[in-house]
Amino acid sequence: MDGWESGVIQVHDSLKLYSGLTEEELKASWFYRENSTEVQKLTTGYTWYKFKSDASADVKAFYLALCFHQSRLVQASLALDGKEFPSSWDDWTEAGEMKRKLAHDEWLREQIAAAPQINRSKPYPYMEYSFPWGSIFSSYDPRSASASIGLTFT
Repeated sequence: MDGWESGVIQVHDSLKLYSGLTEEELKASWFYRENSTEVQKLTTGYTWYKFKSDASADVKAFYLALCFHQSRLVQASLALDGKEFPSSWDDWTEAGEMKRKLAHDEWLREQIAAAPQINRSKPYPYMEYSFPWGSIFSSYDPRSASASIGLTFT
């Protein structure tokens, strides 16, 4: 997965995430046809698409959620998957989810040359990179009991 700093993030050979991505382009991708798991249309005009991607030779396994408003990508959220992380409430622990958060931080540091503009531990662990196209953040949210990487497209 590359393109983090440019704002054109290559998630798969058939799918790049960027500010102008439309729902139609998403639906035409091989990634969508092979990985789509859930579509959630909200009364607010937002539509979420949720996927689970398996690991390949060059990409880690991850969960991906894409949010469209007026058929344009506005937000993406992803979380690494693997045996080292909780996979359900049956094996969930805060320590396990914090391990995922630290893995997200490390992954972003490997992908992005600059240091994050925001890096704090309280009230909850959060770091953020700002770019002309939007932002990327890594956080642990105690309310949802989950760690994720978020991308916001402006």
